[in-house]
Amino acid sequence: MMKYVFLVFSVLMFFGCSRVVTPAVTQYRVLTNISDKIQDMVGCKKSIKIAQAFSSSSLMSQHMNYTQGSTKLYAYSQAQWAESPNLAITNEFFKHIQKADIFQTVLSSKSRSKTDMLLEINIEDFMQYFNEDETKSYVHIALSLTLLDTKTSKPIATKSFEVREDVKTLDASGGVDALNHALEVIINKSIKYLEGKCR
Repeated sequence: MMKYVFLVFSVLMFFGCSRVVTPAVTQYRVLTNISDKIQDMVGCKKSIKIAQAFSSSSLMSQHMNYTQGSTKLYAYSQAQWAESPNLAITNEFFKHIQKADIFQTVLSSKSRSKTDMLLEINIEDFMQYFNEDETKSYVHIALSLTLLDTKTSKPIATKSFEVREDVKTLDASGGVDALNHALEVIINKSIKYLEGKCR
């Protein structure tokens, strides 16, 4: 008799647990628009390779983190990146630099071809921040560029960029929108800077 009771109980538990609905995880993309302001720039007859960006390990995963106050780091439970910010930011730089038509040839880090220059990107910060009571939020991006001469491996130029922007909505979606816009501002400034170094 106890075997039947245990069997019925096990079946009920199985079906009861199978009805638990797990909230869907929304994936967000790092995506920037190409500004018309960077078109028709004066270029040079040199080639460049865009190296994969350097960053902390947290930006090499799809986890979407945010900071509360000055020390607390959390991860969104129902939101994540479609691809790691490290890879996505590298791809955005490649896309914009190629479209700007500054360099004669623009290659990705995966290419085996040799180029005249190598662009290294170091991502220092790419984060959404909240105050302690979560009533205000902003994003902060800080990165540096190093342009190298591939023949000598010596740096031609180094430049740091930083943008802070308030978010419109206090959630992951608002943070992503602000991060994308801030990154767009930095990339546009970076391209103008690179144009001056393409000699």
